[in-house]
Amino acid sequence: MEKLAYESDLGSKGHLSDIEKGLVVPTVRTLRILADRLGVLPLDLLTNPKASLREKLIDRTRGLPAAVLRRLLADLAQAKASNQETDSSRSGEG
Repeated sequence: MEKLAYESDLGSKGHLSDIEKGLVVPTVRTLRILADRLGVLPLDLLTNPKASLREKLIDRTRGLPAAVLRRLLADLAQAKASNQETDSSRSGEG
């Protein structure tokens, strides 16, 4: 943590520790600097897979190749379109 604090010019190890403990709210700039130094996306610093299904999905897609992500996004778009069609036909039935 000391090395990260020094290399990122973000202050002391104590400051980073306070961020980690939730005692200090980091700015977007600080999150970007930390993420860059750690070799991750800022999103990776903000998600907790135990908090919600959406965050679990984000966690599980980390590191997937671009081709797999594109296929997942296409499948999601198709599922959403299919869901919207079902919803419209149901509203027309009433």
